[in-house]
Amino acid sequence: ICIKSKKIGVWGVRSKVWKRMSEILLVLIFISIFILLELRIIQKPYKWIVFDATRNKYTTYDKDNDSIIYETDEMKIQLEHIVKEEPNLNMWIATIKVSDSSQIKSAFAGGEFSQDVKKRTSVIAKDNDAVLAIDGAAVGFNTNGRVIRDGVIYRDSDLDCAPLIIKENGDLEVFEYGEKTAEEILDLGGVQTYDFGPTLIKDNEIIDNYGEWYRTTKDPHTVIGQKGPLEYVVLVADGRSKKSDGISLYDAAVELQNRGCYIGYNLDGGGSTTLYFNGEVLNNPSDITGERRISDILYFTN
Repeated sequence: ICIKSKKIGVWGVRSKVWKRMSEILLVLIFISIFILLELRIIQKPYKWIVFDATRNKYTTYDKDNDSIIYETDEMKIQLEHIVKEEPNLNMWIATIKVSDSSQIKSAFAGGEFSQDVKKRTSVIAKDNDAVLAIDGAAVGFNTNGRVIRDGVIYRDSDLDCAPLIIKENGDLEVFEYGEKTAEEILDLGGVQTYDFGPTLIKDNEIIDNYGEWYRTTKDPHTVIGQKGPLEYVVLVADGRSKKSDGISLYDAAVELQNRGCYIGYNLDGGGSTTLYFNGEVLNNPSDITGERRISDILYFTN
């Protein structure tokens, strides 16, 4: 009897040990999956975000068309999630209509123009109560460029392309390379500049004189266009992954033109490409560490 009881006790201890080891193993598996997702070794699924009316009364999610609609008295945003197999492409296209030009804004990481301060797009967006935000012009990664934000000149030199100008009335405009100084841009009503480029569409025409790379090279890209007074189109395409090869700048220009844009411009892209909306990052940034820390964003707010 004593021996039998001893054996039962040993098996009971072993059972507890195996149970504990199983629990630890399960936790380690979940941690490993999380790390792999964050390092982009495993791709995050594209339909992992769930929007519901209890979370934000202004947002509806159309599962059949994979689109999101956000609407208030001051703003309407329609987001389309587009997945193509040939070519292999995942992208989001947002059409944004605001009621006042003050709703299209810029922000620096940490609220200051600096070469050293960099934060994730989502962090800068949340700090500034953005509804929708995209990566800007990488002003903290360059020492040249024409940088005007909120009517203040921070830098006035030529970079690689003519800057995108956002005017006081909300219109987008691009001049020829080197044509305007920062002071002249201010005199013409400019309040923001995003000096990255190149220009994709001007006066309703796609600019197509950049060489073969413009049509053939596919990368993650963030581009913006304007289709009417206070109405804009933002395209964010993922790339450099099994889920999405990326998009050429020419094809991005075609997408903007197909949606009525008469002007279009390429912003910072590659690993910086990020689309933030209503508290979430919708796309899959391509950097191995996930969302890149950047120096500035362009955003829309109520």
